Amino acid sequence: SAATLLQKVREDPGKFQLEKVPKSKMATKGCIVVTKYFLFVFNLIFFFLGGVMLGFGLWILFDKNSFITVLETASIPLHLWSYVLSGLGTFTMLMGFLGCIGALKEVKCMLGIYFTFLVFLLASQITVGVLIYTQRNMIEKHLGLAVKGLIEKYEKDDGKSENLEESWDFIQFQFSCCGWNSSQEWMKNSFIKKNNSAGAIGKYAVPCSCSRSFALNNITYNSTEQTGFCHIPSNPLIEELKSCQMNVFEWIQENILSIMIVSIGISLVELFAMTLSMLLCRNIDPDYDKLVRFQ
Repeated sequence: SAATLLQKVREDPGKFQLEKVPKSKMATKGCIVVTKYFLFVFNLIFFFLGGVMLGFGLWILFDKNSFITVLETASIPLHLWSYVLSGLGTFTMLMGFLGCIGALKEVKCMLGIYFTFLVFLLASQITVGVLIYTQRNMIEKHLGLAVKGLIEKYEKDDGKSENLEESWDFIQFQFSCCGWNSSQEWMKNSFIKKNNSAGAIGKYAVPCSCSRSFALNNITYNSTEQTGFCHIPSNPLIEELKSCQMNVFEWIQENILSIMIVSIGISLVELFAMTLSMLLCRNIDPDYDKLVRFQ
């Protein structure tokens, strides 16, 4: 009864005093709540960004013509970019999902997987950067051999190495160049050697993507094609046209600062997300009963 309870309080008032929560503990709890929802919003943005990339990748993959119409250009290697965007979009959505649900529902295993993925990404970026810097001469040599091999076997309609051929056409067209070290590398191409025989004078086959380098040498060229082979009255490949090796490395040198800033920015974002996920993971309840929320 109320009288009995009142009597007990009078006999032992200390037993019924409310426990005071330390201010430091309240502040820590508030910080964890802020971290939880900040990590949730942060990954929610990345989840939607991944969805957009995946959508564009699938659009290019299944309806290439309409995408070209919207973009108003056909010079971009769309097949390659469809796979790149689809892969990046799927991975970004997965990371966003793990981060969102792991933070909102306080699921340690999800936060642990999320943290592990971020560590793997950061380690991979550092490894690739170190390898590119220390092995740059070997990479340049192997890249040159690979491009030369691609040029010799280039054939637009054979269906082989289509993505690589589109990418190389894009590089030659955008950088206004022809060949890796020299335009004469195209003279070793099987199709061009067969077509540019004595009986084909006046109808020389040349790569259409070299058209901008033809214009720099005042060579008449009327076709609007940017991929495959075109036929023109004279053979410009015997002249010294602008090579792509010099153009590509000049572009890298001119944009190295921007590349480094973007790389460092991405690494800092990954470190920030790793710190938040680890902080939250270490301070949530050490039980896994919260998994029942998904049932």
